[in-house]
Amino acid sequence: MTTKMSAAGTATEKTEALEKAYALVPLLRSHAPRCETERRLIEPVVTALAEAGMFKLWLPARFGGTQAGARTLVEVVAALAEGDGSAAWLTSHMAAGTWMAGRFPEPVRSEILAHPGVRITGVLAPSAQARPVPDGWRVTGRWPYNSGGSLSTHVMLGCLLTDDAGRTTGQALCAIPAGDLTFEDTWHVLGMRATASSTATATDLFLPAGRVVAVQELFGPLDQDAGAPVASVLLLALLAPQLGMGRAALAHVSAHASDKPVVGTYYATQAESVAFQLQVAEAAVKIETAEALALRVADSLDAAAENGSTPTVADRARARALVSRAITEVVDAVTLLATAHGAGGFADSSPFQRIWRDVNMAARHMNASPAVANETYGKSLLGRPEQVARIV
Repeated sequence: MTTKMSAAGTATEKTEALEKAYALVPLLRSHAPRCETERRLIEPVVTALAEAGMFKLWLPARFGGTQAGARTLVEVVAALAEGDGSAAWLTSHMAAGTWMAGRFPEPVRSEILAHPGVRITGVLAPSAQARPVPDGWRVTGRWPYNSGGSLSTHVMLGCLLTDDAGRTTGQALCAIPAGDLTFEDTWHVLGMRATASSTATATDLFLPAGRVVAVQELFGPLDQDAGAPVASVLLLALLAPQLGMGRAALAHVSAHASDKPVVGTYYATQAESVAFQLQVAEAAVKIETAEALALRVADSLDAAAENGSTPTVADRARARALVSRAITEVVDAVTLLATAHGAGGFADSSPFQRIWRDVNMAARHMNASPAVANETYGKSLLGRPEQVARIV
């Protein structure tokens, strides 16, 4: 039986997970500058997240996990992001990695999920090749950018299957122990610096047959109604950190509104300014809109898991468009807040500038593209047969 996205955990367990997440916020916030400087989560943060069970949100209960539903994941990760977007991003992506590992056949699934201190990351893009050899495959390739790969016990990595002549025969997912990979330090970017999103590499690595599985076997046909909601799962992992970062930006700007003047006006403080009030209100509504969209998608996934149904292509196209819109709403909200707050928010000493950079960087993930999401949804609404995204 594969790991399913279900609200299998008890209400108490889910409440406890959210309480633990909020309890971590002060620690995450205090260490965020150092994590960014070192471009990784430092050990006190990793230890705190692990001890609170944050890396096991989608791990089945029989392996010691929370086995939370999609809604719980969104709420917990968003809470963490109020402290540090990078820490929340890695937590969210490890949940998605656990979900992917949970779809592997036995005994590989149990070997991975029962690993002490299990932490699973992944890159679904098939940027490697696997050629058949006796009893397995030889895999060679590079996978940018594997968020948190160096913290992982196992990594789920996409590849193209080839025959003996080198012709592509399909797409697969490889379950690889992290110790068998090399992680190149290639993540030198504007934001989300502490995610340590390095490039995983492998050269002629042997993998037993059970650790390389065609995506059709794991998820069903990715472009048909029979497929699992892969894109929806991955998109929620992208969106959840944005929600918390948006809330953190709003809280920061609101907290300083009573002690920052509106330079060049008669207003002694920003809080007195009607223009400022309008900007803050609009930003707040955008963030709440994003949260409502996120929870609508999460609830639909939980409902499908509970009743054993599979979301149709139309369902998944709509979910992709809603998630993409939610991400856009958060980016727009933070942009409004940056303008309202003023240039001081971009001082090195201000946490706001890090949130602004992280939100904008995370929104540029290839799977968050509004253009692709909207075209996919538009074709679905109009019954157009053309495919845009490889995974819906």
